[in-house]
Amino acid sequence: MELDSTAYKRLIDVGRALSAEKDINSLLARILKEAKSMVSAEAGALYLRTHQNTLKFSIVLNDTLERTDIDLPEIPLTTGGGEPNLQNIASRAANTGETVNVSDFSTVKESGARQFDAIMGYMSRSFLTVPLKNHHEESIGVLQLLNARDQKGEYIAFSPDSEALVEALASQASVALENRYLVDEQAELKHQFEREVDERTRELKGALEKLSEAHIILKELTTIDSVTGIRNRQYFEEVYDQEYRRALRQQYAVTVMLVDIDHFKRVNDTYGHLVGDDCLAHVAQDIDNAFNRPADVVARYGGEEFVAILPYIRHNDALRMADQLRMNIADKDIPTEKEPIRVSISIGVATMIPPDISSMRKLVADADANLYRAKEEGRNRVVGSESTP
Repeated sequence: MELDSTAYKRLIDVGRALSAEKDINSLLARILKEAKSMVSAEAGALYLRTHQNTLKFSIVLNDTLERTDIDLPEIPLTTGGGEPNLQNIASRAANTGETVNVSDFSTVKESGARQFDAIMGYMSRSFLTVPLKNHHEESIGVLQLLNARDQKGEYIAFSPDSEALVEALASQASVALENRYLVDEQAELKHQFEREVDERTRELKGALEKLSEAHIILKELTTIDSVTGIRNRQYFEEVYDQEYRRALRQQYAVTVMLVDIDHFKRVNDTYGHLVGDDCLAHVAQDIDNAFNRPADVVARYGGEEFVAILPYIRHNDALRMADQLRMNIADKDIPTEKEPIRVSISIGVATMIPPDISSMRKLVADADANLYRAKEEGRNRVVGSESTP
């Protein structure tokens, strides 16, 4: 079902607001508040998937109850026999990945909501339960709304329009949650980054003592690619050598990504080299913005290829970040002097904890081989590998 322009504009505004939330609790509260408001629901709850394969009750908003000390048991996503748990509305939505819209709760045999009603002294009438899914279409939680009301305050069922609106909001909420999880996970490594910054600060101070201001400026200019405005291949080679040796000493993981614009020759042939240069510059900035931690390095590798060095990143996180970059670029109109164009990218990802100095080139070679595989398998995709000691 298509959304009208008013609903679509509101979703855009809500998406921006969700992206601005700085911690997980305020983000969860904002998601639930916006969902309730959009469809005039009396109550709502959010459940998040745990590492134990359960749904954990996280937050509830209810216009008719004063209690906030709600502690409901976790909902298992599988039965004792290992089968998907489809007996609970929330677990059914999470397992099937499909929305569950119950217009009359009295006709449903469902223990979870009845337990909630008994504990809270509440009466559930209608349910709209929407799964929150990541970019791999895996359920990471459930958004549940209760008791829709019309403009007169009368209880009604959730309409198909409401269902479509909440599903669209759930998609935005899932992206915001994934991004929040990633940021929080990286924050746990803050002490490692601080040591890295301290070490690099000492190195920089030592270099400044030996170089004149003019020499520093000249060296900086020679490391910038004139077309894209990001670092060039020379800078990558220098920094990669330093980063690999540091990772070898301290035994932390380092990731190399090689990014290639698919069918870039067609852009030059169709629109000309000036438009091709515009395209290169916009894609370069998108990559640079995606990997912007102090330790990250992004450079133009050559032609339509770019390279990124990402220390302290787990392989699965690197794949997730690469796929998010791929989707962002594929969905973006690139402004040029002639007309907006769209391109896709292929990415090869390689991660390792360096075993010895002789494997320095192997990491780049693995990323290059994975990029080749991504193109062979159809382009517009991410292929990665991880070398373990």
